Amino acid sequence: MYIYRSPIGIFSIRILNNRYALCFANNVLGYYNSAVAAADDVYTHTTGLYKWDILDCQIHDVPTDIYEWELVSL
Repeated sequence: MYIYRSPIGIFSIRILNNRYALCFANNVLGYYNSAVAAADDVYTHTTGLYKWDILDCQIHDVPTDIYEWELVSL
C-alpha cells in the first residue's frame, strides 16, 4: 500500500477487487489499472475529491509520481 500525507489528510493506494483503489479517509475515490495512474490523478488534482481538486496549483509539494509516495506494508 502507498500513502501520501497531504495537507488535507491521507490518500492511500491499495489493491481492492484485484485493482488499484485510490482512497481518502477510507472512501474509494476510484479504481485504476496501476498505482501510477492513481498517483497521477492526485498529482493533477483530478481525483473527484472536491476539497483536493480545487487546490490545484496551490500545493507545491505534491508527489510527482508513485515513487515519492510512502510504501507501507500491512
